[in-house]
Amino acid sequence: MSEQAPKKSGRKFVIKEETRQRCQIFELDQNTKHRYVQLSAELFSYVALADKIDFSVYFRIGSTMIEYMRPEEFSQELVERIGAAILKDYEGLEISIKKADRPKFGLLIEEIRKRKVDRLVEEEPHLDRKVLEVFGNLSNASQLVVKGGVNSEVANQVERAAAYMVDNLFDSNSAIATLSKMVTHDPTLYDHSASVAMLAAMIATQHLKKPLSKREAQKVAQCGLYHDVGKTCVPSYILNKPGKFTPEEFDIMKTHADLGEKELMKVIESGAPIDPIAARVAGEHHERWCGKGYPRGRKGALEADPENGIHLYTRIVSIADVYSALLMKRVYKPAYEPQDAILIMNKNAKEEYDPDIYPSFRDGVVKSLNKLEETRTSKGRLLFLDDDGELKEIPKPNKTA
Repeated sequence: MSEQAPKKSGRKFVIKEETRQRCQIFELDQNTKHRYVQLSAELFSYVALADKIDFSVYFRIGSTMIEYMRPEEFSQELVERIGAAILKDYEGLEISIKKADRPKFGLLIEEIRKRKVDRLVEEEPHLDRKVLEVFGNLSNASQLVVKGGVNSEVANQVERAAAYMVDNLFDSNSAIATLSKMVTHDPTLYDHSASVAMLAAMIATQHLKKPLSKREAQKVAQCGLYHDVGKTCVPSYILNKPGKFTPEEFDIMKTHADLGEKELMKVIESGAPIDPIAARVAGEHHERWCGKGYPRGRKGALEADPENGIHLYTRIVSIADVYSALLMKRVYKPAYEPQDAILIMNKNAKEEYDPDIYPSFRDGVVKSLNKLEETRTSKGRLLFLDDDGELKEIPKPNKTA
């Protein structure tokens, strides 16, 4: 991990006179700074969808706190101002709430998510509502992790959510397709770590030559929920940057793998009920089968090479991670349709992924997506594997005049 200081973004946030007159502004000290928790741009998007809030939203610039929006002041105008501040990439600016208000914020997320699921199922009845509901429960646990501050309470909720998911979707054939299509229909419902956890559990139970037990699949799901925890240690101006990363910024972003492993080991050593394998997966999830990943350039299977190999759970999670990431819109790429995502993965599959795992996952995705499309009144894109093992799209018949 690079120890160099993060490069500053250069844009200074200036507190306007209007803000000084309207808002309470105060300084944090050693005893008060831990009372607040940062909201990422992804999490703040839920506030933007609310009709009202029962907690305050703060700007934090260094040790200066601005109570920017109180419950009685809630308005779309203020919400838009906060959203604009996030996008402007101000140096050192964080959007925060009080840690004590986390339960209120969690209820807000739950309420908005339920409303969105109801609308989505009404518009797209071919999607599996049970999958969406289980995913919502998994996402609640995921949001606790990405907010930072993993502890025994968070670990217990992660464990319960993973167990609930595996118990309810152990034999599901529709989970991958529903999850894949959900992001196409409503990207704001999507949660990357929850998606990785669900996909990883599906791989562990349905796409291995020797499927894992429910208990082992639950551990894999937990690894999926924790895999990106290191991003909570990356400077917010990089995480929320609206444009492409510079090479220096990308180097800093890549440290999230090492940081995540260290963060989880620290929590584990303090007594949190987290299996140490979750820390290893967090540190390894960007390693690649051919050895061209990071941070350590590990390659192949741990079973074959105990010194430099990659753990089975990591090889599962990394496949789920890439597929999920391709479905998401990022500053450096568009959101891909599920069919395009699996076509992209298939191009470099021999170098990137475990050859004993990926083909079955690919075939499962194709089968699940094709089955879903065939249930729709207006059929979409269908895929097939040709005689040479190439994944291709079935051409639509030409329409005659």
